[in-house]
Amino acid sequence: MADTPTKDRETIIPKGRTGILAKEIGQETILYSDTDEAIHVLNATAKLIWKLCDGQHSLEDIARKLQEEFAVPEQHDVFADIQHTIKIFSEKGLLLGGEG
Repeated sequence: MADTPTKDRETIIPKGRTGILAKEIGQETILYSDTDEAIHVLNATAKLIWKLCDGQHSLEDIARKLQEEFAVPEQHDVFADIQHTIKIFSEKGLLLGGEG
């Protein structure tokens, strides 16, 4: 989201679609999509992003939470990581609408 305008970072609010079952196993989360019977394995970072794709957290909120939870250097573009992860979620049909 390096090129995502600041106002969009506050107005884009991703939401996971219904029918996704999540199971936490250690540091990973397994998502099961009932639509295509696919399994997705998330690392700790993607797990937090998924958890925050609840229709209530903006991209800015997600970035703040990632920076709080993980030791993210100031110069690291956390928005690029979020954009990449949300794009994958969207491509896999895990999000409502066309977020990402």
